[in-house]
Amino acid sequence: SKETNIGKIDVHVELFHYQISSHLDGQNLDAKATALGGYLHYTSTPLYHFSVGVKQYLSHLIFQSQNPQNTSLTDAAGHNINPIAELNLYYKDDIFHIKAGKQQLQTPLINDDTTRLIPYSYLGITAHIDLDKHSQLLLGYISEFRANNSETYTKESSSGLAEDGVGFIGLYTILWDMRAKAYYYFAPKLFNAIHLQIESQHKYHDNKTLFYGLQAIYTDKNNGGVNISNTKNGGGDVKLIAGKLGLRSEKFSYTASLSYNFGEDGINRGYGGISSLYTTAMVTNGKLEGNPFAKSLKVRYTYRNKTYSSAMYLTNVTYKDNTKNTINSVYIDHKFNFRAHEYLLLRFELQWIKDERDKSYFRIISAYDF
Repeated sequence: SKETNIGKIDVHVELFHYQISSHLDGQNLDAKATALGGYLHYTSTPLYHFSVGVKQYLSHLIFQSQNPQNTSLTDAAGHNINPIAELNLYYKDDIFHIKAGKQQLQTPLINDDTTRLIPYSYLGITAHIDLDKHSQLLLGYISEFRANNSETYTKESSSGLAEDGVGFIGLYTILWDMRAKAYYYFAPKLFNAIHLQIESQHKYHDNKTLFYGLQAIYTDKNNGGVNISNTKNGGGDVKLIAGKLGLRSEKFSYTASLSYNFGEDGINRGYGGISSLYTTAMVTNGKLEGNPFAKSLKVRYTYRNKTYSSAMYLTNVTYKDNTKNTINSVYIDHKFNFRAHEYLLLRFELQWIKDERDKSYFRIISAYDF
């Protein structure tokens, strides 16, 4: 980043290669694309606590590609995309922060989802209030949505048409040494949702830490559910609970997680982005439709100099209905950190799906800041 008299400029450059091997019902859905892009972010110097923010993303295909639209590195037609993710006016003082305009968000069911070169972004107004040293209140209303493979802001969310937008209220606090997070979302023409999470950790034996957490997601459809077009991303019947238990040391981290959805609908992308759930690898997760029961084990090793780490996730998803296909997957990644926000990341996931052909997903991501 570079500080000037009129503000701060950040430049981020990223090279993203994504390859998918997938066959479904006799159709070849293999995809391959390499995109070069990143973003240019300008934040003006505050004047009476007011500032302006602008953030432009770019994703341009290089080299030969195959079905690039299936990688979400392009738009739905396979063309390059250059969206404006932020164009806003905001006010910030010691305890209060309000932002109006195009912006990226980081809430459980409305967020930017940085798993692609271009993130999701939204048009609306949001506020952040510090209640005390350990508690923050978040308020927001989103009127339009932009997916990670589009330049256009519309009323169409990831799960359907949100004609009257989505409002939300969130609370972060600490209760008896436990970090608690609670969100309520209200979409009059789509569905309401509650996302709850509580986590804690305890140190023992020098540098070892025991950690655990619980999550719950509940949705309730509005307007008879007529605007819900994709129940994989959030419908009117999600009743999901999840838990995790793990051990972390200076080098190793082990995390075991379980989740079960008592509802029939899924909650993969919520209103936009990627919904937060413990049993999630790169692709395989417990956020699917049809009462999935997911189990995962995640192991990460960080080398002594902390510039290199390796991870492996094992995930199993079964269903109450035996006619649904069991999913098993293994996910492996290797990450080389050069400096903050500068890295080389290799990710691979292989899925074994009962009575279907295996699927694989491979990503190479290299990122640099200037």
